[in-house]
Formats: sequence, structure tokens, C-alpha cells
Amino acid sequence: MTNLVFRSFIPVAPEELFEFHADVRNLAAISPPVPPFRLESEPSPTREGDVQVFRLGWRRVGVRWVARIARVVPGRLIEDVQVEGPFRRWRHQHRFLPAPGGSWLEDRVAFRLLPTAAGAFLEWLFVRPALAPMFWWRHRRTRTLLTNHAKS
Repeated sequence: MTNLVFRSFIPVAPEELFEFHADVRNLAAISPPVPPFRLESEPSPTREGDVQVFRLGWRRVGVRWVARIARVVPGRLIEDVQVEGPFRRWRHQHRFLPAPGGSWLEDRVAFRLLPTAAGAFLEWLFVRPALAPMFWWRHRRTRTLLTNHAKS
């Protein structure tokens, strides 16, 4: 499994950060414009056991992604695992850690594209470089949306 960690300081309480991420509709607001992202399941507050369905990309060349919420620790953690999608295995933890003056938003992903050395090479060559800017974008958008909301 390849493991990656993305961490950013967000100047809001961990509970506010958690609530923002628990509303699955916010995922579209923080996702990069390319590839297009669309929620296909009914939006509801995120709870353990929930199944969320997304579409990444365009109609004919998009990917359907089905995630199950594996674990929720109110105010601190949301963990999802891929049920259907482009990866052989995918586990993603959204962590909300207290910090002076705000929180650390930490995304931990563990994934496997293919269970071979070629799969590990493809992860290193393509997946890792694609995930870094995506999480950078998401963290930046989260900070912008939450700090603008706090000012109004």
C-alpha cells in the first residue's frame, strides 16, 4: 500500500472543520474543477456505514466512485473506504486535530492500484503526483470557505 499524508493549518475549531467535512455536499465546493466532480447519492450528514456515490470526470470518460464511511469520531475523524472505483484498495482518513488558534486538517490516504511491482511504479509515477495538487486545492478551498464564513 502507498501511504500519503497532507496537512494544513485551518484557523477554525476542529469541531467546525469536522462539521464542514461531515456535510458531503461540501466536497463539490472544495474539489478542483478538473476532473469535474458530482455527488450522485442523496446528500445526508455523514454517519458510520453510509454509502456515498460520486462521479469523477465527464460522462463517457468518467469514473464512478462508491465510498463507505467506515469510521466516524465526532469532531475528530471521518474515514472512508472505496467500495467501487479506480483503486484495488483505498482508505482515506480526514483528521481534525486541535492546534493553537485553530486546527490541523490532515488527510491520510492508503491505496493500492494494482497488487504488483508495476502497480507500485504506476502509483509513484502517476497517482502520487496527481493527489498532491488535488489535496493542496482542497485544503486551500476549505481554508478560504471557512475563514470567509467566519468573517461574515
